[in-house]
Amino acid sequence: MRIYIDEMHRLWRTPGIIFAVIIACFATFGVLNIQSKKILNYVQASDYKEAFSQLENLSPEEAYAGYADKQYGVMDFSREALLNNAIKSELSETVSYEAYLDGITDTSDRITSVSIFADKDSFSYRNAKKISEKYEKLKGRIETETGPSKGVELWSGNGIVGIIIILVLMLMINEMILKDRENGQLNLLFTMDKGREAHGAVKLLVCATSAFAVTFIILLTDFFTCAYLFGIGDITRPVQSVVGLKGCIYEISVLEYMLIYFLLLSITAAVVSTVVFFTASLINSSVMVYLAVAGIFGVEAVLYYLINENSYLAFFREFNLISFLNTGRYMSVYGNVSLAGYPVDRLLFVIISLAVIAAVLVPLSVRAYGAQNTIVVKRNRIRSLFGKRAVQGSVSVMRHEAYRLLICGGTLWVLIFFAVFSIMDYTPAREYFENEDDFYYKRYLRKYEGPVTDDKLKAVGAEQVGFREKGEELSLVLAECPPELAADIAAQYQEELKPEAGLAMLVQRIDALKENGGYIVYDTGYRLLTFDSMAARKELTLAITAGIMVVLSLTFLFAGDDRLYMDRVTSVTFRGRKKLLAKKILLGCGILLVIYAVNYVPDVLSTLKVYGSSGLSFPAQSVVNLEGTVFEKLGFNIGGCVLFFQMLKYLVMVFEMLVLSIISKKLRSLSRTMVTGMVVFVGPLLILYVIK
Repeated sequence: MRIYIDEMHRLWRTPGIIFAVIIACFATFGVLNIQSKKILNYVQASDYKEAFSQLENLSPEEAYAGYADKQYGVMDFSREALLNNAIKSELSETVSYEAYLDGITDTSDRITSVSIFADKDSFSYRNAKKISEKYEKLKGRIETETGPSKGVELWSGNGIVGIIIILVLMLMINEMILKDRENGQLNLLFTMDKGREAHGAVKLLVCATSAFAVTFIILLTDFFTCAYLFGIGDITRPVQSVVGLKGCIYEISVLEYMLIYFLLLSITAAVVSTVVFFTASLINSSVMVYLAVAGIFGVEAVLYYLINENSYLAFFREFNLISFLNTGRYMSVYGNVSLAGYPVDRLLFVIISLAVIAAVLVPLSVRAYGAQNTIVVKRNRIRSLFGKRAVQGSVSVMRHEAYRLLICGGTLWVLIFFAVFSIMDYTPAREYFENEDDFYYKRYLRKYEGPVTDDKLKAVGAEQVGFREKGEELSLVLAECPPELAADIAAQYQEELKPEAGLAMLVQRIDALKENGGYIVYDTGYRLLTFDSMAARKELTLAITAGIMVVLSLTFLFAGDDRLYMDRVTSVTFRGRKKLLAKKILLGCGILLVIYAVNYVPDVLSTLKVYGSSGLSFPAQSVVNLEGTVFEKLGFNIGGCVLFFQMLKYLVMVFEMLVLSIISKKLRSLSRTMVTGMVVFVGPLLILYVIK
């Protein structure tokens, strides 16, 4: 017990851990504020909260009756109309809970009556029947009450909470294992009364306890934020009173639901921390630890998002860390997992799965921790990277640092792994049209590509006249033809008139180009390469990948020396530390160039190949998102803008490298620098990607 208390005290008094928890709370608050704006379109959360505060003493039927008579036009976008429609819709769901249950059982009966689902030995039939039975038992037993739903829905449906909790726990595991290993503390464990394994068991228990503590702190922040934004209402009301939780089959209150949610998420976080603990104990290299953890979660994410619930591989989707972290998924609505064709309650499946994983990994983690070795620094002769001759005397600083980083630091393997993964994961760009009008608009842009001339304006005008005449001809024909032929004739003419909308879009675009001096060009590809909003998710994905690679590839370049205070040794050498730092930065820029080439260049080439590159010499204002920008004022062409944004991406990576060197100097720890770099460079982008 004394060791446990000491380890808990040592962990939770570390400034880095305290700072990480505080940052996590602020991140949770920020994410919820961003997500709240998407929940109620054009409706203020404060107005929503105030409206429900006046209804909580009324029954759902009474509250709904007060809004049922308020009618607004479809095109009425006033603040009052939007708020009333939102509350009316929510109250309607609360009042119709029994109808909701009837709908589930009716749907189940219809499904089982269809011939393809009528096989009584099939999972589909058994699943439908079991779902129907579960919800049938709730009829007449639950009385919903009036209260705001959005706050509780946001609290339990906020998937980013799980990610934030895991990031904080990874930092804690780093503090307990990797930092001790780097400092050579494992050797001291040989002299302990009970040896390493007892100490490993204590550290694992600290991980589990910390998982509960971190989950509680984050969810408490989540609760107060949601209460501040939307209000929570009476937490003793049945959980089915919350619109988004109507599918819950348990006769519990909102408070009981929150407690169970906290308990399940805490247990899941503890099990996930055990996975990370086991990985960190098994692998000596800090870089490889994070690569392994990233690989585990990457594979789990692929299985979770690509496998359908009804697939024969659904077991791998459900027996999945990502699935376990999505607590609201199996608490808010009833569902089953197919095991040998039999439906098993998803919540029961999750609990048993977590218990099995814990039972297997806990003893393995303790043994792995006890069997690990301290990091051994090899003192072999340095061999030239560019020759076979052994270096007996001195070697250039650049070659020495390159060897130390690429070979000793494992960066070469990281780059090889990244290149192989990028090749296997490469997906060429594909042309995309939102609708048929966009397709015809593209055809006209291609047809009239280039400067806006009088000849082109005349040709476009002539096409407009042609469509107008064709429309008039259609009117005359329909007026004279028999009624039974009208539909076929109209369809034939409509086929010929389809490009008219695309031509109208071209005319509108030409009007803008005549004002700013731009050229007619099919600009979708150029927009994708110049930070247009349509490329937001793609750019976030590439930026997240680049950030991860910067941290994994270059942390050892700086932290390898900083953790041993070698910068103080080099400061008294003939050339001094500035010369060495300059060489390191130059080497880092070379590594970043490789990362950039693998990460970004294929996307640029693929986009230009699909959307075309003939307009690169056209003025920048020819592209929609570059109109009125500084590029137009400076006289840039499209190619110059594309090049600028690509250079900007590389410079951002260089800036991340410089910040990483500063972090390394402050922390003087390889693992802590790596974790901090991930949190600083990748964390915000990951949050934006999730809530985008």
